[in-house]
Amino acid sequence: MKAWLALLLVVSAFATQAEALDERDRPAFEAIVNTLAPSAKTLDWTALLQATATHPSLIGAPYQANPLDRDAKGTAEPLRAGFDGFDCVTYVETVLALARTIAVGKAAPADYAAELARLRYRNGEPGYCARQHYFGDWAELQVAARVLDEVTTSVAGDPANLAVLRLTHGFDFLSRNAAKTLALANSPERQACVAEQEAALSARDDGTPYIRATSLRAVSNQLRPGDLIAWVADVPGLDILHVGVVVARPNGRLELAQASKREGRVMVSPDLLRYAGSLRQQRGVRVFRPRDPR
Repeated sequence: MKAWLALLLVVSAFATQAEALDERDRPAFEAIVNTLAPSAKTLDWTALLQATATHPSLIGAPYQANPLDRDAKGTAEPLRAGFDGFDCVTYVETVLALARTIAVGKAAPADYAAELARLRYRNGEPGYCARQHYFGDWAELQVAARVLDEVTTSVAGDPANLAVLRLTHGFDFLSRNAAKTLALANSPERQACVAEQEAALSARDDGTPYIRATSLRAVSNQLRPGDLIAWVADVPGLDILHVGVVVARPNGRLELAQASKREGRVMVSPDLLRYAGSLRQQRGVRVFRPRDPR
């Protein structure tokens, strides 16, 4: 009886994930897969990441602030796997989930949805409390899962290019702004989840190295297409304020694929270094390199 129950739960979970990609999202998903899957076995991993991040089915999608929060009810949260709007983190998650499933030859909608759930939620089970609400926490889990390598210090080279972030009063940005945040203002359950995550992050905050903003140009030749570049916040209680995917043109010029709040859409900013210099309230960057899953 227990075995049948377990099987039923597994089948139900996969069905829910498959349904996360509804009919209106199928054309975009199929366009990405049909373009990239035929050459996935021979395509260089960095090239596959770049091609996914800049695919026309993603570029131009609208920016949406906190798109996952609108679907949460209490602490329950369905898997949102569509292509109708992104913030900077959900865009990066989507790019990784697509590239990883295409790379290993498992590019059915259910495979993509399952991979996205594994990236987004602890243990791959959707829920507001299972989501990492600070990017540094999300990245730490991906490093532990061997999805990413943090390459901040190797990209920096000279230790003089590095500084260390330690949040003086701990992680508390979300809790401090709960009254002004739609998802938290009237939900004690969600506030409790966030406060628990903040306390855990604060307890293990022993300083995080990052590349100084003034050193990014000097070390930029160490960046690769597909790298995730995360801007370290100069904001009390917050670790990362923005993230995007590094892309490169044939002439070597570095660009940034991102979900841009400023421009209101997913786009490729044509000059990474110029964009980095224009971003306010930031100290510098951390760099994460996705691992080839093949």
